[in-house]
Amino acid sequence: MSVLEDSLKKRYMVKLFANIINGLINIILVAIVPKALGPVAFGHFSYLQQFFSQIVGFLDAGTSMAFFTKLSANHHRNELITFYFIYSFIILVFMALFIYTVKGLGYADSMFPNIPDTYLYIGMGLGFLTWFTQIYIKISDAYALTTSVELLKIAHKISTMLLLLYFVNYLVFDLSAYFHFNYIASLSFIIIISIFFIQKSIFTKNLLTFNLQFAKLIKEFVVYSYPIFLFSIVGVGIGLFDIWLLQKMSGSSETGFYNLAYSIAAMCFLFTSAMTPIITREFSKSYETRDMEHITKLFTRYIPMLYSIAAFFAIFIAFESKNLIDIFTDEKFKDAAFVLVVMAFYPIHQTYGQLTGSLFFATGQTNSYKNISIVSSLIGLLLTFLLLYVFKLGALGLAWKMVIVQIIGVNIQLYFNCKFLKIPMDGFLKHQFYSILFFVILAFISTVPLFSMDKALPNFIISGAFYTLLVIIGGLVFPKIFATSRTEIRTILQKNKRV
Repeated sequence: MSVLEDSLKKRYMVKLFANIINGLINIILVAIVPKALGPVAFGHFSYLQQFFSQIVGFLDAGTSMAFFTKLSANHHRNELITFYFIYSFIILVFMALFIYTVKGLGYADSMFPNIPDTYLYIGMGLGFLTWFTQIYIKISDAYALTTSVELLKIAHKISTMLLLLYFVNYLVFDLSAYFHFNYIASLSFIIIISIFFIQKSIFTKNLLTFNLQFAKLIKEFVVYSYPIFLFSIVGVGIGLFDIWLLQKMSGSSETGFYNLAYSIAAMCFLFTSAMTPIITREFSKSYETRDMEHITKLFTRYIPMLYSIAAFFAIFIAFESKNLIDIFTDEKFKDAAFVLVVMAFYPIHQTYGQLTGSLFFATGQTNSYKNISIVSSLIGLLLTFLLLYVFKLGALGLAWKMVIVQIIGVNIQLYFNCKFLKIPMDGFLKHQFYSILFFVILAFISTVPLFSMDKALPNFIISGAFYTLLVIIGGLVFPKIFATSRTEIRTILQKNKRV
């Protein structure tokens, strides 16, 4: 078990390192792209990006998670890769037919308000490529090739960042140029990882065969994914309605504000998202052998810990929202500051959502996941109508809706997870409350006028350093915040001294 734990920690640290590099690069992107494009063009891009991510999510219908779970459980099932690549091509064809039909019937203006038709097929293609790159990541995680692929991702990210700087400084940087940049980045990543998979004998000539048991594979995927597909109909419909109503009622600028706030808030998710595919793989393998004790150990250990890590970053972002908007953008985006205050809380419970959801997928409880998600989505639909249509709160309203629904949904998931693992839930609920209170108090102290300066960046750095120091001290005094103990901390420190 210790070897397995070491392997898990190693893969997590590598994925975490890659996420940190990725996060730093995303910070640069957020600092460059919105300001260079302006609120309207950035809003156009944001709307198309979110719209087609919902469409491809609907067509995915949980099949990608089925693919990942089954491939993780049995690496020798190469026919899964061939089958899923065929299915991916079918998804692309359906997306193209969807746009063609919408334009042919004259509904493009209604479905894509204020968006030029020129960008519809381009946005569709990018939506597919973004999803397809995640399929490649799932393959690497299923084969436990996390270390090598994450290092390739780092090199690729740095290269594409340099390419973006070239686009911005030496070309006419408009929405078309930004789409072209994203196409180059996505396609080059797919080519690089494909070559790596060929070298590792994952992609072989055997994948080119069409001699598959299609009926058996389709049935296997349908049994796993059918409940998720039912949820997708509701979830994607509501997701599309959310962004459509925001675009329709408030315009591209508000869509841009929302996406900017979401992009900044999502940075604090980079530390916890690194663990999600690794934990899912461990859940899948452990459930295959019915090792429930190991599943319970992973669940009770990592969920509170990662929740607190997400909260550490998110709470500080909420308190420093104005400084962050000033650092990344200009006066045109100042109205996004309060949206960021609310949106910063979203990644905290998103951690719970990712990890509790992974247990449902790993154990095949997709029907329960579907029922919970539908209930949460219907509550969200009511909130969308009230906050965006009745009260006309724009990006702020959608941010409130996302946070509230996330909190409700993940705690329902947590209840059923705890019931399945036969462990008490009250400890998780208490931890959610007192850890948030802990970080709010320390963030408030770190941002008092005594430490404030006129410039946004120095103010952010000084407050952040003081906040981090307070959290370290507080974590040593109250180690339960990070789901650890003083004994474990001493053991880790002693190991580091010996090293």
